[in-house]
Amino acid sequence: MRRRFVLAMPGLLAACGGTPTQVFSLSASGDRGTRPAPPGRTPLVHVDRATVADYFDRTQMVTRTGEYRISLHEFAVWSEPVADLIANAVVDELARRFGDDRVLRTPRGRGAPPPDARVELDVLRFDVDEAGTATLDARWSVVPAEGLPVQRRERVLATATDPKDPASRVVALRATLTALSATIADAIAVPRRR
Repeated sequence: MRRRFVLAMPGLLAACGGTPTQVFSLSASGDRGTRPAPPGRTPLVHVDRATVADYFDRTQMVTRTGEYRISLHEFAVWSEPVADLIANAVVDELARRFGDDRVLRTPRGRGAPPPDARVELDVLRFDVDEAGTATLDARWSVVPAEGLPVQRRERVLATATDPKDPASRVVALRATLTALSATIADAIAVPRRR
């Protein structure tokens, strides 16, 4: 029996090593180049760490495989916690509009200048289904230093070019965050009076 096990080990090891793990981020390598603020005064914006639903708050990517079923992809994983990746992607997108030095993750501790607006994100759904439709369902708020907060819930869809390819799914998920960020940027740019 022991000899059979020893003979079978090389085959088992070869099978295990056949699928390399792919690690993904939601920010392209060129996203955070130096972008100056547009002319005139632009708001200082802080983006809080997103809160995310438990079902996709994990290392592995998630695909919705039915109305009530999800699949985990053991060999397609996120580079950081999904909540951080989402917040960083929103910072990247808002910085395109307001400038790199005007949009930051919310600093911890004291001493940072107060923002003109703070963005809160509560992400309820963030996945791709078998057909390749990426869905972002999020409640978000823009809390200005002065004036009334803007609060909304958005459901944003995008399509993966190849639903079986993890890189294509990531591009579609990023597209949903780009669309959401454009709506948030508009709300920041037009503050509501009290």
